[in-house]
Amino acid sequence: MKFFLILLISFSSVYLDSNESNIASKINQVLPEGMSVQSVRRSQIDNLYIVDIGDLQPIYASENGDFFLYGELFGIKNGNLKNMTNIEVNLKRKKILNENLIQDDFISFNANYEKHVVTIFTDVDCGYCRKLHNEIKDYNDQGISVKYVAFPRSGLESDSYEKIVTAWCADDQRAALTQMKQGIDLDISMCSNHPVEKHYLLGQRIGITGTPAIITSSGELLPGYLPPLDLLERLD
Repeated sequence: MKFFLILLISFSSVYLDSNESNIASKINQVLPEGMSVQSVRRSQIDNLYIVDIGDLQPIYASENGDFFLYGELFGIKNGNLKNMTNIEVNLKRKKILNENLIQDDFISFNANYEKHVVTIFTDVDCGYCRKLHNEIKDYNDQGISVKYVAFPRSGLESDSYEKIVTAWCADDQRAALTQMKQGIDLDISMCSNHPVEKHYLLGQRIGITGTPAIITSSGELLPGYLPPLDLLERLD
């Protein structure tokens, strides 16, 4: 009996791997150049698989790989809708950030009594970025720690890029960033080991198109400015 159970489990594993391999093979045949299947796994729906194609949003494929769809999948629980695709996107965004950012990447303003941590993609010349930063103490007072990542909206050849690089290259990064967000001009400093280009490309990869862009600890993207109490309500 024990041998039969081991054999059955082994057969099921091989069958599952075979399904995943078959789906990956078929999907790869129709993907645009430069894209490929990164992973395949079962969804919560029988015979439907979640396929990571390197994009933030996954696609969903049939068990035999002959059919797939690209769109949002919703669940229904206790009469309420739940966007299952958004959950997948948030998890992917969180994974990308965790794999690509280290503590030295951030300019951080930490709360004394921390309840929440958010990552904010910011630009020194963005009006609402300046408004948010002018209220940084209020966010901290609500228990929200802010970790800034650079995202010069005008691109890597812009004046904004040089300014924000200067903040990341400063001996006192927090003071330099604060001064720039107050409209104070500082001498441009372009050190060789700054992470701004990496931040910018990473932001594009995870769907950042404007600033400020707030990323919660779950990977959810909250685009635009939110007052401290409104942000706290979203995070609680």
